[in-house]
Amino acid sequence: MKRLCIIVHKNYYFDTRIRRYAESLLKCGFQVDVICPPQEYEKSFEVIKGLKVYTIPIHHRQRGPIGYVLEYGLSFFLYCIYLMFLHIKNQYQFIHVHNLPDLLVFSALIPRIFGTPLILDIHDPMPELFISKYGEGAHKLIYRLIVLQEKLSCMLANAVITANSIFKQNIIARGTPAEKITVINNYPDLKIFNRSSYINARKARKEAFTLIYPGTIAPRYGLETAIRALPLLVTRIPNISLVIIGPEAPHKEQLKQLVEKLGLSSHTVFLPLAKNEEMPQRIAQADIGIYPALCDAHMNIATPTKVLEYAAMGIPIISSRLRIMEEIFGNSSIMMFEPEDVNQFAQCVIKLYENPSLREELVLKADQKFVQKCCWENEVQKYLALLNQLIQGKYE
Repeated sequence: MKRLCIIVHKNYYFDTRIRRYAESLLKCGFQVDVICPPQEYEKSFEVIKGLKVYTIPIHHRQRGPIGYVLEYGLSFFLYCIYLMFLHIKNQYQFIHVHNLPDLLVFSALIPRIFGTPLILDIHDPMPELFISKYGEGAHKLIYRLIVLQEKLSCMLANAVITANSIFKQNIIARGTPAEKITVINNYPDLKIFNRSSYINARKARKEAFTLIYPGTIAPRYGLETAIRALPLLVTRIPNISLVIIGPEAPHKEQLKQLVEKLGLSSHTVFLPLAKNEEMPQRIAQADIGIYPALCDAHMNIATPTKVLEYAAMGIPIISSRLRIMEEIFGNSSIMMFEPEDVNQFAQCVIKLYENPSLREELVLKADQKFVQKCCWENEVQKYLALLNQLIQGKYE
């Protein structure tokens, strides 16, 4: 039996990409262990359908710069210790480390020195993410250090995985050889996001016309645009409801305050972060999936998993006009508006509300453009091929 250890500084249950990897490997007969932070009141060790999850005693929370340094520094030390003991016990044939941060890959330095193949999975390139958070001209020295740590982390790894071809191009431009990078797209698992299992939820009589957003709640995701559009919408759609699902965060509190200020509490629902298996039902009950992200160095090219899940579940999509959205869906299978344009966003919602046939047309076109061609099973085969190449020593 092949043995693989996953290290990720995010709770396993709430990271769909990690879960897809682990569950796919288990089906292929691998022994899979995961080392990650806990959720509240979670056990330090748990076995789920053959998967072993070990949690370090450090919670991953949004906090200030000093808090981040302390959290990541102590977490790095604990990942090193946990991995060392588990590797001695299990003799892993692969170690798969997921960013953020890239430097987390150095927690596997000793197994790497002794010949264990090491994969770095770059979900989100840190240089673009830094610019997204702090702006183009901010902290140039810190930006250069972030670029350097990405390059060093890629050098340590035997192989690098990233989530789309644009990410790959940017990482190559910063010095990592193209042949070292494999693109594994973060496509939904259609066995989980299977719309035929939720037909009743889609057809059920609804009291509200629902816009849904599940995921990270931060300024770069543009949720303020959707909230500020509600006063324009309630006059045309009195039963409109905006449902925002995501973890507790400072920006979530700011959005709640904005809702109160605008008097929109009866049209806005904030829900806690949901596990992956709960999301198909939530999406199926909605009328429109929204992605009002800002256009910056990261958001313009980052693949939004939530939007792919909307498409898989067969609901129409309204998105900011971003490069990645145009590459995935073209210009005719989703409705797009200029980022931060409240009036355009509102007009897109009204147009779909008033035209049920247009909603059906967009779903059909999204199926033709994306859903029928892109599936997680194909990405799993690329991943298994990479592991096979690592075993054969084709990556130094």
